[in-house]
Amino acid sequence: MKTALWCLCALFVLLFCPIAVQAQAAAPAPAAAMANPQSPADAAWWRDLFDTGVDHVKDTWKEGKVEAYVPFLSFHMPFAYTSEQRASYTENPIGFGMGLGRYNASGNYEGTYAMVFQDSHGQPEYMVGYAWIPTWPLGDTALKAGIGVVGFLTSRADTAHYTPFPGILPVATLSIADFSVQAAYVPGGSGWGNVVFAWAKWTFE
Repeated sequence: MKTALWCLCALFVLLFCPIAVQAQAAAPAPAAAMANPQSPADAAWWRDLFDTGVDHVKDTWKEGKVEAYVPFLSFHMPFAYTSEQRASYTENPIGFGMGLGRYNASGNYEGTYAMVFQDSHGQPEYMVGYAWIPTWPLGDTALKAGIGVVGFLTSRADTAHYTPFPGILPVATLSIADFSVQAAYVPGGSGWGNVVFAWAKWTFE
């Protein structure tokens, strides 16, 4: 199964790299360096944060179980869109993804994933990311719930014609055994954002 995940990640690299190179070539030259460079203390803080993140990803890659993702909902909030707009959008996207997930020593969920699915206009959207979700049991049941964050790099047709861009969103999960339903909320304003994006996840033992 990890071989299949490697192949999926390689596909995303092949999709992202030409777009990113083209965007970089078209971008203006960087501005001159600031007169006051970053202090060593600030640099050390960012380096420690980066190293910690890399360690978590490495641990998830080594210890994580293979997971399958199936997106099923893109709910556009009625207060932000007209009924005509909502009728024209794709609210039950077709898509698929794979990832690796685990519960760390603190009982919190961590997972890395790659997904492709239909955006609101029915066009392919590509996404790779990492989720960190503190979870807790619901009473004496087998259910677990959690709220956390997901960071990602995504690429879609209506944003600079598939130029990849990063993001971070709040995410919630409800799990029982190897099955989970997860949802992220995309904040926004009138006619943009304000979307609940949800997917089902199955963990292979």
